[in-house]
Amino acid sequence: MSSQEEALTILRGSTGTWGFMSTQFQEAASKLMTCQEAEDGHIFLKEGEDVTEMHILENGILERYKSGPAEKPVLIDTIEGKGNVTGFFHSFQGKSDPAFATVVAKGPVRVWTVRSTDVRDLLTSNSSFAMEALARMAFRLRQETKISRALVNRFGSSVEPTNKDAIDTMRVLCYDSTNWVRNGFKPAIEAFNESLKKEGKKIVMEFMEDRLSSKTAVFAAGHKAICTFVNDKADADTIKTLSVVGVKMIAQRAAGFDRIDMNAALTFGLTVARVPAYSPYAVAEMGISLLMAVNRKIATAHNRVKMSNFSLDEGLLGMDIHGKTVGVMGTGKIGAILCNIIVGFGVKLICYDVFENEGVKAAGGMYVSKEEIYAQSDVIFLMMPLLPPTRHTINLEMLPKLKKGVILINTSRGGLVDTKALLEGLRTGQISGVGMDVYENEEEYFFQDWSGRQIPDSDLVSLLGNHNVVLTAHQAFFTKEAVDKIISTTLENLRDFANGMTGFNHPNNCIPVAKK
Repeated sequence: MSSQEEALTILRGSTGTWGFMSTQFQEAASKLMTCQEAEDGHIFLKEGEDVTEMHILENGILERYKSGPAEKPVLIDTIEGKGNVTGFFHSFQGKSDPAFATVVAKGPVRVWTVRSTDVRDLLTSNSSFAMEALARMAFRLRQETKISRALVNRFGSSVEPTNKDAIDTMRVLCYDSTNWVRNGFKPAIEAFNESLKKEGKKIVMEFMEDRLSSKTAVFAAGHKAICTFVNDKADADTIKTLSVVGVKMIAQRAAGFDRIDMNAALTFGLTVARVPAYSPYAVAEMGISLLMAVNRKIATAHNRVKMSNFSLDEGLLGMDIHGKTVGVMGTGKIGAILCNIIVGFGVKLICYDVFENEGVKAAGGMYVSKEEIYAQSDVIFLMMPLLPPTRHTINLEMLPKLKKGVILINTSRGGLVDTKALLEGLRTGQISGVGMDVYENEEEYFFQDWSGRQIPDSDLVSLLGNHNVVLTAHQAFFTKEAVDKIISTTLENLRDFANGMTGFNHPNNCIPVAKK
């Protein structure tokens, strides 16, 4: 079989655009095609380069990547199946047309290449060819428009259309909306919109209980922004879908953003803003509360007394916090407040942080190494953010370094603690008690009622059954003052975005890379 015959076979077997063209067109196009075989990793086209060729796949897989501000590119999609094409629409451009993404071979591939200039010459040589191509593009346009309209009608029909000449309405879909979210945001939005009237703007927020994921991202069709919480998952696939359905902003109603792929968000042009601080006192005070609950066996004592058991025994024995050594790992805003509270107990305060806080030093804190924290502390507070270097700070290797019988308190992020290591520490007595408001696999359980279901997570079940563990479900932030601040800052973040503050220019952006 000649190369032209091979090329013609590829075109006739295509399920894409080429397969719908006339036999005459296919025969003419096959004469323009040249075959290319490439190995894994071969780059056919780089993002930003002028597209000068169209590639028609015979076998193998092509991947399209878009570069973000970080080193790791984001996978846009894959091209599979005989006759599928990349660069088809670029071929109609007579001027410089930079590539949207980089095209790379995944494994060995066989590809047929056509120069863009040859495609244009073919179309202009025969008016019927041009009409065929135009008809095919019109069909695709109608198809995609119908899909987009259906998505908007299906998932965004609860808000009546507004007169855009009169007011600029930003529609926002709020994921993971429990009662406190709906009851807090609804009156606040009404009041906020009154203040926006003079700017000619309005925020309309819809609420859904589903959490954000790659499966639920499509629900945001017709919304310019979404509002997310700590257990919503905005990975690269989710963000790609959000971008496709028209979402331009993620308003995170929390300080943490470790479940948002910021590289993907920047790659797809989404602005991400958070609430950098609400009530740091709430979280710090909760840490102290958990310490006292663990140390003084409050939960056990309460349950006994509720059952009319008023006896005292060693099961309720605690210790004086006064005179003990307390280690605080992480002395940012919340950690510093906790330090100021705990020194009131008359403790020896030692701290660890990559950035030393002068206020903590003034309060009597002394900065030491992590190893000294482990070896000396009767109580350890984890107050650090969850970052790659801090993940599983508590792990099996460091357990022997801990002072025997230490009490561990975590109101920061569940991922700071390796749960299996924690359970081992409790089993051996290396850790005498734990107070935690977070859990590393909490997204499957927290903020939901599991009382009528069996929990499949054996580690969580072990924690719940351990009388030396006091576990609360991520409620440290949950005070009236904090909720009010979360709501007001989230609405301000949405307003700032509506006023053109995007990307790095948004005052509460959470882009963890340096400005360029």
